[in-house]
Amino acid sequence: MMSKSRLRAKFPSREIKFIAAIFCGLLWAASAAWAFPEMVRHGYPNCTACHFSPNGGGVLTEYGRELSRELLSTWSKEGEERFLYDQVKLPPWLSMGGDLRVLTIRQQAPSLWNNRTLLMQADLEAAIHYKSLAWVGTVGIRDSEIYPDDLWISRRHFLIFHWTDELALRAGRFFPAFGIYTPDHAISTRRDLGWDQGMETYNLEGSWLGESANLYFTGVFSRPEIPDATQEHGIAASGSYALSDRYKVGASYFYGTSDFLNRNVFGPFAILGFTEDLSLQTELDFFRNFASTAQDPTWGLVNYQKVDYSFFQGFHGYLTQQVTRADLNNEKSLRDAYGIGVQFFPRPHFELRLDWEKRRNVAVSQERLDWLYFTFHYYL
Repeated sequence: MMSKSRLRAKFPSREIKFIAAIFCGLLWAASAAWAFPEMVRHGYPNCTACHFSPNGGGVLTEYGRELSRELLSTWSKEGEERFLYDQVKLPPWLSMGGDLRVLTIRQQAPSLWNNRTLLMQADLEAAIHYKSLAWVGTVGIRDSEIYPDDLWISRRHFLIFHWTDELALRAGRFFPAFGIYTPDHAISTRRDLGWDQGMETYNLEGSWLGESANLYFTGVFSRPEIPDATQEHGIAASGSYALSDRYKVGASYFYGTSDFLNRNVFGPFAILGFTEDLSLQTELDFFRNFASTAQDPTWGLVNYQKVDYSFFQGFHGYLTQQVTRADLNNEKSLRDAYGIGVQFFPRPHFELRLDWEKRRNVAVSQERLDWLYFTFHYYL
C-alpha cells in the first residue's frame, strides 16, 4: 500500500484542494448551469437551437441568425442578420456562413514589447440539408507566414443523420465533444489538452440531446496532417444536465493512445446563468499521461474560469483565470494567467474583443508578463 507521504508527493494536496474548492464553490453558488455562453442565459440549453453541429459552432440555422440579431447585437434592422444581408437568396436546402477572424497581439518581453497581427481564420461554410440528413463543410485559408506550404484547410466537414429529434449520428472531421466548447481555443482547457484551432480529428459520434440531458459518445481516429507514429486514436464521452433553462453541469472523459503516449483526461464543467446579465463558465480537468519512454505516469491538471457580465445588449465585460500544471510533481511545470476583457457585438455579423492578461511561466520566471489581444471577427 502506498504511504501517505508518497501519495502527497504524487498529488500535491494543497494545490488540488485550492482549485477544487474554487470550482466547487462556484459550482454550488447557483443551483445549476447553462451551455453556450452567449445564448443559454436566455433559456437555450442546447446548441442545436442555433447551429447544425450538435455541440455548437459553425454555420447557423435561420433561427440562430434571428437570435443573433434579437439577443446578441446592440443595433440591428430586419433582415440584416441573414447571409450576405439577404442580398443572395439561397434555396431552402442550403445554408451558408463563414468567418473572418484577425488577431493582434502585443506581448511584453523582459526588456521590450513584441507586436504581431495574425490571420486566425478565413473560412466559408455550407450546410446542405434534406429532411433528417445534412452535410456540413468548410474551406478556408490560414496565415501564409505560419503555413506557407499548407495554406488551404477544411477545418471541419461531416455528415450527420438524425434518427429522431434527440438522437443523431455524425461522421467526419470535427472536435470530439469534451467540456465547454468555446471559440477561445488558446485557453488552457483547449490548447493544453490538444484541442487547439486546426487540430480537429476524424471521428464517429453518437449524440442524444434531450430537454434536460445531453450525452455524446465519440470514436476518435486520426489527423491526416501529422505523422502516423504520432496519430492519436481513442474515445471520448461527455454528458451534461440542465437543472433549469439557464443552468447546466456536466463531466467529460477522453482516452487517447499513440505510439509514444497513452493519456486519460477527465473532469467536471459548469456554465451558470445566474441572471440574464451575469454568468460563469468553469472547467477543471485532470490528465494522466503515460509515455512509452517513462516508467511511471505523469499526472497534471488544467483549469479555466470566466465570469461574464452584460452591461447592455451586445456589450460584455469579463474576468478570466486559467491554470496549467503539466506535472503535479514538478513546480516548474506551472503556467497560469488572469485577465480582464470586453466583447462587443455592435451589429449582426460583427464581433470586437479586447483582452488583457497577466501571464506566468514558472519554468522561465516567476514574473508575470503583460499580454494584450485585439480580435476582429466578421461572420457571414
